[in-house]
Amino acid sequence: MAHESESVSLLPPEVISEILVRLPVKSLLMMRCVSKSWLSLISTRQFIKTHLEFSTNKQDFAHDILLLSSSSYEHTLRFYTCSLYAIMYQESPHVPDDLDFPCKDPLVEYNFVGSCDGLLCISGGARDLFLWNPSIRKSKKLPMSGSNVHCSSYLAYGVGYNECQDDYKVVEVMGSSHSEYGFQNEFRVYSLRTNSWKMIQEYPGVIFCNDPAKFVNGRLHWIATRVSDKNDSWFISSLNLVDETYENVGLPDLVYGNFDWELGILGGNLCVFCDYYKVQMDVWVMKAYGLVESWTKVASIPYFRAIEHSPFPVFISHNDEILLQHGSSLLIYNSTDNTFKHPQVQIHHGYEIQFSLYTKSLVSPHFVED
Repeated sequence: MAHESESVSLLPPEVISEILVRLPVKSLLMMRCVSKSWLSLISTRQFIKTHLEFSTNKQDFAHDILLLSSSSYEHTLRFYTCSLYAIMYQESPHVPDDLDFPCKDPLVEYNFVGSCDGLLCISGGARDLFLWNPSIRKSKKLPMSGSNVHCSSYLAYGVGYNECQDDYKVVEVMGSSHSEYGFQNEFRVYSLRTNSWKMIQEYPGVIFCNDPAKFVNGRLHWIATRVSDKNDSWFISSLNLVDETYENVGLPDLVYGNFDWELGILGGNLCVFCDYYKVQMDVWVMKAYGLVESWTKVASIPYFRAIEHSPFPVFISHNDEILLQHGSSLLIYNSTDNTFKHPQVQIHHGYEIQFSLYTKSLVSPHFVED
């Protein structure tokens, strides 16, 4: 072992870094025990960022992970992971790995409210929020935001990354109705770097959908509508995490009729899923962020007899196979030959399951100083 350590120490530091940055998180956690210098290297913010960039820029998704969050009637929230490659291309059934969620108070209702770069955000009851990275088994309870949640009409959340400040942010939107002031939104932003909350400018007269925000291009996106809009028409509202300003994102040229729509992310791009119930679901992708003319309809997924719930796209492959959540199960739609497959995932816990893509990372819920 001493000879191995000596030979490793002869390698230039930049070569060691180039080797280590290509390893999966599980291997890197073990590599920290090789030497103090390796532990120091792997723990730096620069290495963590470079490793994350290398992992997310891979064209091959053989190491990508599907995250399953499962709720039960006892308020229990459990998480599982499964290989995306196995789901797409290997035979069923698939047995996912059970993650050890650290928050287990049976009297508290936990909800999964967002994620970014391997950090999961979970709400506990009306007040508590947690950040958790299951890959490195670290979690953190956030300080109170200061919101008077008992006066709220709804709470919406988003998790994202401010590249200019190298800082992860959690955004809480509290909507409330006042007889004197009308409908108001209070925006509070948590900074991982400072471990503190602050209020930012309001966005009055708007009601936000309380689904977790979609983080794309440095901005958090929600579906929203104006209180004064008697037609109840919805639009996409975004919050820039750098300058904390609000903008609206133009919608694609939808064929209007009886439909519902949701926001999503496919391949890192903002998406609109337009569900013409019991007819088809159109999948629109904004291929160049901010350009309305770049909205492209990449698929029209037909309903067939076995589809009882609205399908929700989770992933699209390079050969246009689309992984869909269908209730608490999965479907794979091949747009080339218009066929469906039914991968089986064995979970014996929970009545409500959500599927999403997950990036294994070294990002800590505790701010790391270099």
